[in-house]
Amino acid sequence: MPSSLLFAINNEGRVHTLSTSGSVWRELPYVGQEFKKLSAVPYFLWALGGDHQVYVYVHGLDIPIRVREESYENERWIPIEGFTSRLLPTDRYHFSSVDGTVDRAIDKIRLPSMAWQWEGDWQLELTLAGQPLDHNGWTYAVDFPAQYYPKKQWKSCVRRRLWVRSRRYSAMNSWCAIAPLHKDATTEPFIDISVGGQSVMGAEPGTMLVWAVTSHNRVMFRTGVTTKSPEGAKWISIPVPPGCEINQLSVGPTGLVWAALLDGRALVRIGVTRDSLSGDSWVEIRGPVDSSRIIQVSVGTCAVWAVTQDKQVWFRKGVKGEGAGISEELAAGCGWVEMVGRMSLVSVSANDQVWAVGADDRAIYFRTGVSTADLTGKRWRALHAPLQVSRTSSNASLNRDKFHRSCNSLNQRPHSISEITSGIAEWEEQSHSAPTAPTSLPVGDLTGKHFEAQLKNPKAWSPVRSVGSVVGTEAHPETDDSVWQAEDSGNSSLFYAEDEELCWAECEASWAWVEAGACTVDPAQLPNWFVEAGSLHQAELEQPWRLKILEDLRTRLPTQALYSNYHLAIDTTSWTHSGEARVSLNTPAFAECILQLEWVHTNGILTILNPDGATTMHQFSISDMTCVQCCSEPGSPRLALHTPHLSPSYMRLQFSSDTQMEEWQAHLANVCSQVHNISEKPEDTSIWAITNLGDIFVSNSLDTESSQQQDNIYIQEIDLAGKQVPLNLLLHAGCIPGSELILTGCIADDADRIAINLDAHSSYKLRHKAHTELQNTNLHFNPRFADDVIVRNSMIDGKWGEEERDDEIPIKRGQEFTLKLICSSEGYSIHINEKPYCIYKHRLTPYAASVLTMWGKVQPFKLIIKSPLPILDPKDLFWRQLGGHLRRIESCRTGVTWGIGYDHTAWVYNGGWGGSFYGSLDSHSVNPMTDSQDYRVYENQRWNPVTGYTSTGLPTDRHMWSDATGKQKRTRDQVKLLSMHWQWVSDWLIDFHVPGGVDREGWQYAMDFPSNYHANKQFTDYVRRRRWYRRCAIATTGPWQELGHTKLLDVSLEPVDSSADCAISVWALASGGQAMIRVGVSQSNPMGTVWEHVNSDQALSSISCGPYNQVWAIGKNGCAYWRVGIRSDKLDGDSWACVEPPSGAQLKQISVGQIGVWAVDNMGRLYVRKEVSHVFPEGTSWHCITADPPVLSSASNTSGFKQVSVGKTQVWAVTDGGVAMKRHGICPENPAGTGWNLGITGNWQHLSVRAL
Repeated sequence: MPSSLLFAINNEGRVHTLSTSGSVWRELPYVGQEFKKLSAVPYFLWALGGDHQVYVYVHGLDIPIRVREESYENERWIPIEGFTSRLLPTDRYHFSSVDGTVDRAIDKIRLPSMAWQWEGDWQLELTLAGQPLDHNGWTYAVDFPAQYYPKKQWKSCVRRRLWVRSRRYSAMNSWCAIAPLHKDATTEPFIDISVGGQSVMGAEPGTMLVWAVTSHNRVMFRTGVTTKSPEGAKWISIPVPPGCEINQLSVGPTGLVWAALLDGRALVRIGVTRDSLSGDSWVEIRGPVDSSRIIQVSVGTCAVWAVTQDKQVWFRKGVKGEGAGISEELAAGCGWVEMVGRMSLVSVSANDQVWAVGADDRAIYFRTGVSTADLTGKRWRALHAPLQVSRTSSNASLNRDKFHRSCNSLNQRPHSISEITSGIAEWEEQSHSAPTAPTSLPVGDLTGKHFEAQLKNPKAWSPVRSVGSVVGTEAHPETDDSVWQAEDSGNSSLFYAEDEELCWAECEASWAWVEAGACTVDPAQLPNWFVEAGSLHQAELEQPWRLKILEDLRTRLPTQALYSNYHLAIDTTSWTHSGEARVSLNTPAFAECILQLEWVHTNGILTILNPDGATTMHQFSISDMTCVQCCSEPGSPRLALHTPHLSPSYMRLQFSSDTQMEEWQAHLANVCSQVHNISEKPEDTSIWAITNLGDIFVSNSLDTESSQQQDNIYIQEIDLAGKQVPLNLLLHAGCIPGSELILTGCIADDADRIAINLDAHSSYKLRHKAHTELQNTNLHFNPRFADDVIVRNSMIDGKWGEEERDDEIPIKRGQEFTLKLICSSEGYSIHINEKPYCIYKHRLTPYAASVLTMWGKVQPFKLIIKSPLPILDPKDLFWRQLGGHLRRIESCRTGVTWGIGYDHTAWVYNGGWGGSFYGSLDSHSVNPMTDSQDYRVYENQRWNPVTGYTSTGLPTDRHMWSDATGKQKRTRDQVKLLSMHWQWVSDWLIDFHVPGGVDREGWQYAMDFPSNYHANKQFTDYVRRRRWYRRCAIATTGPWQELGHTKLLDVSLEPVDSSADCAISVWALASGGQAMIRVGVSQSNPMGTVWEHVNSDQALSSISCGPYNQVWAIGKNGCAYWRVGIRSDKLDGDSWACVEPPSGAQLKQISVGQIGVWAVDNMGRLYVRKEVSHVFPEGTSWHCITADPPVLSSASNTSGFKQVSVGKTQVWAVTDGGVAMKRHGICPENPAGTGWNLGITGNWQHLSVRAL
């Protein structure tokens, strides 16, 4: 679990934080302001200052907060004048929003506050749906609103263009004051503040709810607070029932609000939903006892805790935050439960873990044993973590002796700290008085870099003139543009790294407040905060005498084997495992069977018996099996066994339970690994792949390569004795220059003519929706014994070329022969019976040859293939499963591998193996791993003139409950979990975040099925639909380490050079489409250190780096971009350059390698960029590769490509039917290649060959 933060305030008003990955309290930078109360959600901290004003602190974000402002300039064509800004009275504004309803004049769009900063000037958007526009950016239409086109037509009466400008929140890692309610801040001070609501059901992502209480008994709600607008827009007053004076309130993650009254009662806010974030009404709750009033409450997801005046702690049972917005009972609960312990304050986290401040000792306590089954927990456990205060902050909390002792090592502190505080005297002065310059500076980041952010116009502290004035600044947002034009602070973070040698002073603390809203603690894996009193310190554990005893204990036994002379108690070299199952052998139906796995020494046999147990249905050797893969369906645990060189090549086994299936899966996977001699960590140059079920597989090709390699040449011998002609032999490495083919055989006595051909992949032309096959042959070697001649020729696109004939035939009927073909860049050198015969010049590129065919009366004996490249058949690769659950995976030639889950969590491979269904003895370095995904169904309705919209459709309509296509019937009751490892984490909910927008009830409207859906009902709309979703989560294990909180869409890795442990360039896309690079990644540190943001005007959906200095990306608009100016000392480059997409296509995924730039569009077509070079790295044009008949017939329901991966020398692709295939015939003259070598039908979703 990634680290999170616990916040606290000591008795002197100083804010401290404790990381779940650390063990020491750190003080936030002191800015001359003490704080009374805190409230937090991840990355956002709201506080009540000593001046009773509200402050916000944004911290720890890897991606800066950037907002893109948009304004559409509209014009209408008027005769004589042409296009003009004079619009009709019924038209939209000259500058408007996208729908024309809001006036968006550019000169009226200003920064919300002084905490924001413009990034550049207004610019024109020069693309429309991925297609380029002219330099003016105009798009044309018949009228407002309508479909816009990039080119002007005769009927174009209106036009518009888009102006864009980005602004960035510049007050990261700084306290930012929220403007008071009145010009005089003392008129109505605040007395409490609370933030939550980050998980309001159906609300827009990033929504937060901020509530506050003033001294005038007014409850205030902050509108517009989101992750993109941390300060919000304005305060609005929420009416309070008469006679109720609120003292304190708390907001839960789901938006549930509880408030404590001065008379001891409580109020609960009812009706907090996505449509009414501030709720509808209040409900009164009586206190637990009449003798003591409630003084403080804290709200979690499904828990409400309270503290009464006598310091007693109470738990409210029956609360369920997920349904609190629509159910008064779930919001109010049903009764109080008294807890043991005296506390002055409690704080509940988003996962309902409870923290408290002791009433007597002012220490912080944690409630152990809290779980979904027992929300009250077991007991209170004190938190023990030393408090360390940096000298750069206040010294008021340190006594003078401690302060002077800590200053003795001033000269040893890092230079950056000395820059922040120029001297002790100055530092002391700042700590006791209001700062003369803003001291709300980031303390440092995880890499140990430090800097200052200076304001150009520092004045006395008076945050009263803007929505979000920066602490230490007095400025007006419209008149003072020079304020807060600071240097980029995007690299900063809250805290120093644990290993920085800074000078700290430890002191005892008395805590006044604890805030757990941003702290996520796994009860099963508690942080290292709970060292019991009396335990040993690290210094004592490292005493020499203790280390000597431990070393003596380790060496007390001799290293030689003590039991080498004993016989084995159990013979593990031979064993048998059997069980019942159902089998499908190339048929949809399953038949009852008995499985029997027999292992003898180094190989095994799997026998599938009929139910009688006597007759055999199918039998094969374990060495013939290349993949054991789960192919389960809900309620049907299944395994797929791949034996590509046997018939059938694919079989499915169905078991009665998940446990039985995983037992067989473990047995089969282990014996396959033993047969292929594969164990422990995969090789660095391995192929990684993910199935549609999220299972992770890896294939190592080095074993095959090493067995073939002899003196830098790869040799493969194929025994052809007994093979019948005609015969087709796949040449998986082709017959490229430097290759040799040596064929031996015997000609029949009555042979008339024979042919030995080097064939290439056929080309196909689409005519009238049907493919026409055009054969290609590099070399046609055709001895004709009746004519006493040898004919040589080539076929190109189904047409034979000019024949070459020789009257002399060195091979005779009834005799053995040896034919050698040596390929060079000029042609094929043909040798017969070890004697040179002729040279046949190339007519087709030699890289195209893929098959050796023979026909006629000839008996082949043996074929020897010599190639400068490894000879790998994609179907021969052995796929080994590793534990875990991912959606995407990327690797590189150093072995560093990253993965992305369905929930967009990033994971890094830690070098282990096993996990999941493997036993603990077959696993190494595995960690707990979680992932989640949504099941979705669509509810469809048609409009009826009598009853309105109804679930009764026309006979030709789709199912009223269906999938997205409408072809498959799916009801909510039919949806089941895939296996026992999955658990539901939500009920069925309406999805309000469907592309195209929805109305208040989640409906989308259209004229008919299927069509383009929109949110607002129109007169011609006769059908509607809405999407329901239900979330489930899986808990498994695997050799993966979670990487921080930042959610990723895509990632790509490439070493900077070939040196050992070199730096690795890692590019990634955050969930919002922002580009980032990971700093510090290497083979020894695969996780890196910190993210650095890379600006981009467009949101991106795919990114890839081939050579480290060649980075390409795909925008969400379908355009391609490449990064300009990347060097070894500047891995983030300078700028993005747009590359025009293929005509009429929108790209969705890209992969870059030394062999080329490849992309996939939304229609499943594959593209390769032509003429990419060092001089012209962006290339010249796109070459389209459509799915030909061999690809379309490779698996059922295949219509195109889903993903492509490009390595140093190879290109692989995955079809939407789940087949992985390798591109053949790629060469500098033909970067698109000639055809595909198919792999197994493994239900693949994503693969990475970037290590090859």
